[in-house]
Amino acid sequence: MSLKDSLQRKLETQTEHWSKQIESLRAEANEKIAKAKDEEAEAQIQRDFSERIQAMEDQIETARAKLGELKESGENQLDELKKRIDEWLPSNTN
Repeated sequence: MSLKDSLQRKLETQTEHWSKQIESLRAEANEKIAKAKDEEAEAQIQRDFSERIQAMEDQIETARAKLGELKESGENQLDELKKRIDEWLPSNTN
């Protein structure tokens, strides 16, 4: 597998992981909202989860941008791009 393919797979795998986390967070938020005692509690739960979900969605968008950059990059740019991707991704995926 080429370096380019490896980096692409790494970004796609991380993006899928974040997407699954978002689904789990939404399910957890809906469960907590259903159990909330009042509208104020519901609103707080919604705010808390919305922030976490938005942060992950932002990460996914960044990963997609990096995928686009990767697809357009030449072989001579891959080492630098790999370094930037490895620094950006969470350490458990490296």
